[in-house]
Amino acid sequence: MVQKDGNWQWLLDGFKFELESLVNPKTVEYYYDHARIFVRWLETTGIKEPRLLTKRDIHGFFHYIVNDSPTAKRNNSVGAEAHHAESLRFHYYRGIKRFCFWLMEEGYIKHNPLDGIVFRPPKAPPIEPYKQEHKEKFLSIVDYDWKVAKTPRQKMLAARDKGVVCMLFESGLRLQETADLCPGDIDFTQQQVVVRFGKQGKSRFSGFGPQTKKALWRYMSLRPNQVEGDKLWVTEEGRPLTAHGIQEIIRRLKRDAGLQNVKGLVHKCRHTFATDFIEHTGDMKACQTLLGHSTLQMTQRYTEYVQAGHALKYFNRTGPLDWKKAN
Repeated sequence: MVQKDGNWQWLLDGFKFELESLVNPKTVEYYYDHARIFVRWLETTGIKEPRLLTKRDIHGFFHYIVNDSPTAKRNNSVGAEAHHAESLRFHYYRGIKRFCFWLMEEGYIKHNPLDGIVFRPPKAPPIEPYKQEHKEKFLSIVDYDWKVAKTPRQKMLAARDKGVVCMLFESGLRLQETADLCPGDIDFTQQQVVVRFGKQGKSRFSGFGPQTKKALWRYMSLRPNQVEGDKLWVTEEGRPLTAHGIQEIIRRLKRDAGLQNVKGLVHKCRHTFATDFIEHTGDMKACQTLLGHSTLQMTQRYTEYVQAGHALKYFNRTGPLDWKKAN
């Protein structure tokens, strides 16, 4: 039976089908989930069809999502709560905007209730990469794991964890990009890794150095022959290691290294790669290419961090009050 007009689920299905014809699955999930939560809230307020939707309802939903929804955060600092609220509003705004635009195109509403409502992207938090001593602690833990490993299973897991750590620090891949790697994506001769399904479905290349090459070779030598699927990283049972699994590896290494108080997890490795690369090469355009950024503006954040670091070196054991004395 065809469900029409006032049936929100029917409209959500149509919206999802539209997305599936245009964008990759992760983007479908992003827009659909935000629209779905919006629609469920509308249903609780008694709005049964799109033509009843008003600008006041839009404002009501944003108030709900920031103050009363399960995703609203409490007991944080004022700054953290404000940033979280800003981020929530923006992401739901993107999903609702696309959904309302689709409703207009399909003829379910004549006027867009979002007209005049605009939320800007939240300001990016400051770049805080891992320090050199942090990286050395990560590597010392995985090297120790390898040293004490006795069984083939323990050796495989220790080699895998080092491979993951080296790849994150030397290639700048995102979490999901790392989880999606396949053995065929690694080129030992050219020291390259191909990212086949990056953000927005874009593919690109990145590189890695001798330490990562050694770690990958050792891991792939121990990787089980019989595994489910074709993913590079696997669990001890031979199943694909998920993005969550990679997060747990880094979380465990942080704990064992005594770095629990250091903010950040996997994405911080990407920040570390970017700042290391720019500091070593000074080539922001190359860094943009390797990171898969769509604009140089996104990469500029890392350049600013590196430049700030260089400027702060002038304060090494002295300050402006001391400089006059030296003269």
